[in-house]
Amino acid sequence: MKNIIRFLSLLTLFILYINCNKSTGFTNSVFIAEAVASKIVPLKIENGVGTGNLTISSAHTVNGNVKVDFAVQGADYLNEYNTVNNTSYSLLSDSAYTLSASSVTIPTGNALSNVLTVSVDVTKWSAYQTGKLYVIPVKIVRANNGIATISGADIALIQLNAVLNLTAAQLGRSTSTNWGDGFKTPATILTNPATGGPLTAYTIEGRFMCAGIFDGDGNRWANILFSDPTAFFHIVSDGKLQPNSGPLSSLVQKLTLGQWYHFAMVHQAGSRTYYIDGSPLLTVTYTPATGMGSFGGSSGTAKLTLGEYRIWKTARNRNQINNFMCAVDSTDKDLVAYWPLNPDRPGGVLRDASGNNNHLTLGSENPSKITPIPGVKCPGN
Repeated sequence: MKNIIRFLSLLTLFILYINCNKSTGFTNSVFIAEAVASKIVPLKIENGVGTGNLTISSAHTVNGNVKVDFAVQGADYLNEYNTVNNTSYSLLSDSAYTLSASSVTIPTGNALSNVLTVSVDVTKWSAYQTGKLYVIPVKIVRANNGIATISGADIALIQLNAVLNLTAAQLGRSTSTNWGDGFKTPATILTNPATGGPLTAYTIEGRFMCAGIFDGDGNRWANILFSDPTAFFHIVSDGKLQPNSGPLSSLVQKLTLGQWYHFAMVHQAGSRTYYIDGSPLLTVTYTPATGMGSFGGSSGTAKLTLGEYRIWKTARNRNQINNFMCAVDSTDKDLVAYWPLNPDRPGGVLRDASGNNNHLTLGSENPSKITPIPGVKCPGN
């Protein structure tokens, strides 16, 4: 909705600009058509490769062919952009992409250029890291015949959206008991090492899917997305979400079996906000506390399947949640723990990929059976 409003606003400005040009005799102007709603132009890559297109439009038709030249902006531009916009984009190496040309042409009597194709192959760059958000900043540097550019729409940040093939962990009861213990975190997971007290700002997030059935077996049935000393986030017997402050049934329809979701619990300044798929659902008050956390415990038949669990020592914002659902940079200084949940064998300890040694163990009383589920596409499943 925000992008639609921005698009309509820019479109209105363009129309006013065009009308002003016509009435005052000002020169024509050009802009990147795909960058009207936002400078961020997504480019999907899968198995490391993908292509995308850019086109140049003019405010009104041109008299005579207009050549428009491009240039890719470097680290100085991107560093400034990140600082101003509070983003964390990384510059893609020029060894990992090609542009089909350095210029395009708007033919006489037209207002749209031929296509500039951007081809990406990150397998050609050995330093590429899964979990970083890469962009290619492409800017209009000149147009002939005295035609100017429209500021704000003269640059596109081509953002790589990688489709990843991941392995997830499916948890289920390994015995005939009504409960299967999930993963237990270290008791100090929510402790601020500098003070010894609880973290006052932190984020818990992960991906989940239910592959079985919702059995409706009352209070005996639950799947734990996360539980800590002051909060829990469950899926209950009718397939709906439930935080510790009450059911979210009025906010979220029954979950769809076989569909992957992303959840987040963001804690800051005495409030906790629950997110599903990057959208905030509910904000409640909370009191910070230290102690062990757990997730993945199940007493039902939903076949809870989990992937990409993380704890951060910061309150992640909505853009960060949306941009890094599938993977993150395991060396990020704000990570407390990162569990990709890609077990190569059933059971055992799952390693913390952040390097902070917050490894996971299964509850010992009735440990769940863990089954690796390969071939999980993110996004896409």
